[in-house]
Amino acid sequence: MKKITLFLVVALLSAACGQPVKTAEPTSVPTSMPTPTPKPVGVTLTYEDNAQVELVTPTGRHIYIDVFNPGQLTKDPSTDDILLTTHLHNDHYYPSFVEAFPGQQIFDGTGKIELPDVIITGLTSAHNASDPFLDKGGTNYIFVIDTGGLRIVHFGDIGQEALTNEQMTAIGSVDVAITQFSNSYSNMDVTNLKGFNLMDQVKPRLITPTHSDSTTIKIAVGRWAGYYSDSRTVMISSSALPSDQSILILGNLAISYGTIYNLKPWK
Repeated sequence: MKKITLFLVVALLSAACGQPVKTAEPTSVPTSMPTPTPKPVGVTLTYEDNAQVELVTPTGRHIYIDVFNPGQLTKDPSTDDILLTTHLHNDHYYPSFVEAFPGQQIFDGTGKIELPDVIITGLTSAHNASDPFLDKGGTNYIFVIDTGGLRIVHFGDIGQEALTNEQMTAIGSVDVAITQFSNSYSNMDVTNLKGFNLMDQVKPRLITPTHSDSTTIKIAVGRWAGYYSDSRTVMISSSALPSDQSILILGNLAISYGTIYNLKPWK
């Protein structure tokens, strides 16, 4: 109150003396605020050979699949993360990691996880053509993962001659398939082309091979547009997927295959 009275007195005296009253300059207000750069809508995929895959949703949730080498994960798991195990062979399964995992799991069985940023469905399948389909304790499971505007399907070590009608209906339209092409334990090789026949059924937009060899990779890049990455981590979004059905090779031999077959680098 005293400050206001003093100001009025000074103003009246200044006016009486014919001097203008000095006021503070107004602070300029920007006409527009800077727009933050939007985060890309898509999924980060990290591949660590065999069938170990780590997906990161747009919200930052990590989905670990067939972890056999926990030391290669990009971060330690938290209670927000998810672990999926397609079967119990030691190149897909690390017992102590599974037992200590703090988040949700679908372990060696069918099941469903529904969260705001991801829906995962586990489907029964077979590691070999003659294996029975079991909801729990079977020989292989398929995981259908919907997140970041993509449907990603991890087929584990599927060794069926063909997918059933029920499996095809549940799998639906696939953006990214993670699957094998050569595996003696699944009786899958270049003589029967089972892995290729399965992908001919599914017709995914992009295929990332797991178990494979130089012969099956040669066939694959002859069938589909071929890409490779010199990094084990790539970003995949629906809008950036190639227009033609394609294969993306990751892992220790990706650079070698890229050079041998003159593949395009993944961007």
